[in-house]
Amino acid sequence: TIFLFMGGFIIALAMQRWNLHKRIALWIISLIGTSTEKIILGFMVATGGLSMWISNTATAMMMVPIGLAIIYQVSDLLKDDDSIDTSPENFNFGKALMLGIAYSASIGGLGTLIGTPPNTIFAGVVSELYGVEISFARWMLFGVPISAVFLIIAWIYLVKVAYKMKFDQLPGGQKVIRDEQSALGKMVPEEKAVMTVFTFAALAWITRSFLLAEFIPGIDDAIIAISASLILFVIPSKRYRGEALIDWDTAKQLPWGILLLFGGGLAIAAGFSQSGLAEWFGEQLTVLANVNFFIILIAVIGLVIFLTEITSNTATGTMMFPIMASLAAAINVHPYSLMIGAGLAASCAFMLPVATPPNAVVFGSGYLRIPDMAKAGFLLNILAIFIIAIFIYLLMPLVWGIDITSFPEQYR
Repeated sequence: TIFLFMGGFIIALAMQRWNLHKRIALWIISLIGTSTEKIILGFMVATGGLSMWISNTATAMMMVPIGLAIIYQVSDLLKDDDSIDTSPENFNFGKALMLGIAYSASIGGLGTLIGTPPNTIFAGVVSELYGVEISFARWMLFGVPISAVFLIIAWIYLVKVAYKMKFDQLPGGQKVIRDEQSALGKMVPEEKAVMTVFTFAALAWITRSFLLAEFIPGIDDAIIAISASLILFVIPSKRYRGEALIDWDTAKQLPWGILLLFGGGLAIAAGFSQSGLAEWFGEQLTVLANVNFFIILIAVIGLVIFLTEITSNTATGTMMFPIMASLAAAINVHPYSLMIGAGLAASCAFMLPVATPPNAVVFGSGYLRIPDMAKAGFLLNILAIFIIAIFIYLLMPLVWGIDITSFPEQYR
């Protein structure tokens, strides 16, 4: 689990080193159109898509300058229109675009195992507690649909409810995108090489369980991630003699603290199980056995979402997974249901700047105040509770072939 995330980080750092992530984002946005609502959707799709593969912090930090360039251009073109207030504190388009970037950076991460730390920790804890491997492809069967639907709902909420657009078309919006693309120039050999490695790694993660495992026994997602990372260290740069696609100066920017936190989280999960604490928790929670499962699921998701507004999503997920496993055993439901509910909820904090790094990044743009974020984020938190619960209740049994209403005997 730790090596999977390490490999994902190194691939992401290589993309950032050669500006490949920015080119992908600009390409996606350029396809969307020039209406204000569609340009916000374009930013959200680009941010969410990238956030599935690289850290939500890096994604937000890369997208915010492009978003601000669009906002400044629009403000300049509308300066003579007295009917629209383009000051940072009152400009709905600016607020919606900044919040769209923050929200989609968090939502996109739900789609893959490496998209957000709680997803990876969940896979590690399930392996530690039950000896079961959650493959990259298996997670995506569940994660991508919930990420896509949630992204569309968040977009509709932003542009139709929270911050209605006061003008339909974006003056000069595509010009800013074209200018940014022109500044990048043509795709350099290093970008093409990193793109090739990234594409093969993504395809390998997706096809491993049903294709690659047939030809390479014992292969797992971590082997794919580290192999791709090593290849990036080996392939030389064509333009810079003596340099590879990634070097140690770039790789040492890895968030080592998160990797160490993973190790601590897996140790805590093992301690819960081996010390008997998990069993004790389960005995205390048997009082909930007669409560409707869907109500318990909503309560768990709601608790974690509002808890993670003021705590680290990684720490919250690490703490909650063993407890949710015990609760599932106590009330005789499948442990994945409550564990994934808590894990996804830990990544869905939309109210406060301190809740997630993307929230903090867009808050620094000057277009948002804390009341703006809290008001818009509160309703999105409520929507998230029901979206996650419904997908776990209806989609998970369908795509994973499990019965969420009973605890598997082999897991006891």
